[in-house]
Amino acid sequence: MKFYFDLFRLNRSPYFSRMKAILLLIILLTPLTLIAQTGYKDEMGRDVSREYFENQILEGPYFGIPDGEGGKILVHRMPFGKVDPQAFFEKTGNLDALNQGKSLIVIFYPGQDECNSTGSGDRTKSFEKEHKTLIKWAEKANAAPPIYLYSNPSGLERFKDVVSWKSDPDGVFSQTFFRYPYPCGSFVVIHPSGEFRGILGGYPLNQIQVALKKLQRANR
Repeated sequence: MKFYFDLFRLNRSPYFSRMKAILLLIILLTPLTLIAQTGYKDEMGRDVSREYFENQILEGPYFGIPDGEGGKILVHRMPFGKVDPQAFFEKTGNLDALNQGKSLIVIFYPGQDECNSTGSGDRTKSFEKEHKTLIKWAEKANAAPPIYLYSNPSGLERFKDVVSWKSDPDGVFSQTFFRYPYPCGSFVVIHPSGEFRGILGGYPLNQIQVALKKLQRANR
């Protein structure tokens, strides 16, 4: 009898009433939270609708990539900003270029994928032509010769006699600029000031020249 009396008295207490109110609030809010979490996020990590997410990919310069939590997040394909340039020039053996005020051009290969493994014919000659074009642009824009790095060398065998491919030194470029395996390949141009511009994923070659010119104008 005492047990039932104590339970009745506890049920009437202000503390127990508050606890019931909190539990009721949690029950009511949980479905709303689940509804709000669409599984799609913008580049700032905010939840967005699937329609918005897909439109940004179709109409804007975005990728949709896994967010590590079972959903997807938008990533802008044309990053720019500023870093401490010392490590990037040093890791690629271009400290002299940094001291001379030259920019650094890095072509980044993620590994073989559906994009860079498709296409008919031998791309060796066209790749060699692109490399020579980059060297000319680099000379005109006061930049060091282009550096070719990879995250995974699979599929690069056909280009080994054209340029020297090197592993991303200590993963510094992957960690800073190429955090995900963007398809086809990417590039970044780093000015001695630390300002950089790049494109993630497939890109027209002339966009490297555009990045060089924009960085030159911004740092005059």
